[in-house]
Amino acid sequence: MRTYDEETRGILRKILEGQAYRQLMLSNIRGHGLRFLPEVRDKLRTSRALVTSLEQFADVERLYALLGLGDVVSAVRNKMDRVPYPATRMELAVCLFLCERVSWHALASYTDSSAEEFATIARARLSELRALEEPEDSAFFEFCSEETNRPLAQQHVNRWLSITLLSLGRPKSPGDARAIELGLRTKPIEKIVREYLDALAPFLERCGLVLPDGATLGLELPAAPKSKGA
Repeated sequence: MRTYDEETRGILRKILEGQAYRQLMLSNIRGHGLRFLPEVRDKLRTSRALVTSLEQFADVERLYALLGLGDVVSAVRNKMDRVPYPATRMELAVCLFLCERVSWHALASYTDSSAEEFATIARARLSELRALEEPEDSAFFEFCSEETNRPLAQQHVNRWLSITLLSLGRPKSPGDARAIELGLRTKPIEKIVREYLDALAPFLERCGLVLPDGATLGLELPAAPKSKGA
């Protein structure tokens, strides 16, 4: 196990807590969401994805302990207590879609981390997450095909988009900059956020929904890249 200086260890601690939080949130929501899935095949698929989420969380939990940082569950408990649960099948569909994809984008920024132990976890788990990609829920698209349903669908998107963006951390903070300088993360949070938002465009367009602005979400979002003709 590599030895880290105090500053690097402190930043790595925050990184591991962020990853643990995202995975524990996704695990808890998948477990809760089983109640909304009437078909056994859907329950089995979600259960397999739940096992993967828990295994990924266990990897981070072990690394956190090996670094002498204590119990990561205790470290993220207060944040976890503030996470809501989907109340309907339609909200579950949006929630899983967004939570899963924010996890992809976050993990992708650590596959070449200078924290080799975490980079190994990120590479292995990213490939597993993509293999278990949550299929697009046809029932949700049918729901959105009715124009009168779209305001509610948009509320679900706004709610969970805000939660998932907050899970990435604060862009342009001193810790964000130092994580890049130390090689712990290969992308600044602002870039991860932008890539995450851009990748959602086809899903939202198909649903007849829109990407909310920062004011709607109560967050400061990075500006979209200018088109070449601008």
